[in-house]
Amino acid sequence: MIEKRLREIAERMKAIRNLLESDANANADELENEIRALNTEREGLERRRSTINGLNEGAGNLVPSGIINPLTTTERAADEPAEDKHYRSAWLKTLMGKTLTAEEQRAIGKADVLGAVPTQTADEIIRKMKQIVPVLNEVMLLHVPGNVTIAVEGTKNPATQHTENAEIQASDDALVSINLTGYEVVKIIRISATVRAMTIDSFESWLVDMLTEALAEKIEDYLINGTGSSQPQGIEKANTWTDGTTGRKWASTALAAADIHAGISYLPGGYDRNAKFLMSKKTLWNNVMGLRDDGKAPLVKEDGRGGYMIYGYPVMLSDKVTTGVIYLGDFKKIAANLAEDMNIKSSEHSGFTANAIDYRGTCIFDSKIAIGEAFVKIAATL
Repeated sequence: MIEKRLREIAERMKAIRNLLESDANANADELENEIRALNTEREGLERRRSTINGLNEGAGNLVPSGIINPLTTTERAADEPAEDKHYRSAWLKTLMGKTLTAEEQRAIGKADVLGAVPTQTADEIIRKMKQIVPVLNEVMLLHVPGNVTIAVEGTKNPATQHTENAEIQASDDALVSINLTGYEVVKIIRISATVRAMTIDSFESWLVDMLTEALAEKIEDYLINGTGSSQPQGIEKANTWTDGTTGRKWASTALAAADIHAGISYLPGGYDRNAKFLMSKKTLWNNVMGLRDDGKAPLVKEDGRGGYMIYGYPVMLSDKVTTGVIYLGDFKKIAANLAEDMNIKSSEHSGFTANAIDYRGTCIFDSKIAIGEAFVKIAATL
């Protein structure tokens, strides 16, 4: 039943995309919550499927070293439609330059979009991207083709007491409109033409791992350092960082507990519920891990799941964050869109003289900061 539920989730996600595109009055907050719930359920089902498939034998011995192969093509759940199996096999064989069976040729011919990445492979790519880039699990991530405008809650006024029979006055709550376009992210990898000797399962695992890692790292860099000028906008451009209001400049050459306290105080309380720290691993261990409060207790505590907390705020790590820079904020106030999931093409012509095949992975991505006040920065230089 795993595959059946995954298909149901995929159909619902498509319906949400269509709703966001066609209905300007659609409740973006409710749909965002539903998208997160569906993504969480899908990831759990995929992990379960991967565990089951990982028990299968015959993964092949030509997969490059260090790559785990959680997928199997030839042995799928019993309820997976045969047509999906044949299309997926045909797509992979086409990339490898192998001959298709009659069933695979028919599946390719019936495909809605010729050469489109199979649904299961596309889902695995997204899952791996989120593993590599934890920030992607936090932002408001959409999968809407083309340009999209979404509304994000901005100014929110509190409820007021009402005098009986008096006219109710609407508060001036505001919605922030965010327009997301798209920028191409591209990676080309080359492998010897002996790829044809790989099993289909091994080839798929290698291809997904190599391309996903390269594209995910670029998207991670955009989400953190993107300027917003002819490229996606990242956290670094969320604010004009000013010491004492939106940022905390270290008072001396070494970070102190008081700097962390000040940074936390600058974040408006309304963003506390979803707030997290973001820094590089080097900053955590060189600058933050040794900090103590007045009672000589460490500021950084383990969360029991292999992660860390600072005063109850979870800590996310990324090597794309400049060493010595710490961000604190509600990352759900970042809007992002994969306008086109990864598209994979192969060419034997470009690698002809090297007896190699080139594989090109592309995706269309954009991101913008919806609400700048939802972030603060702590650094030696603002």
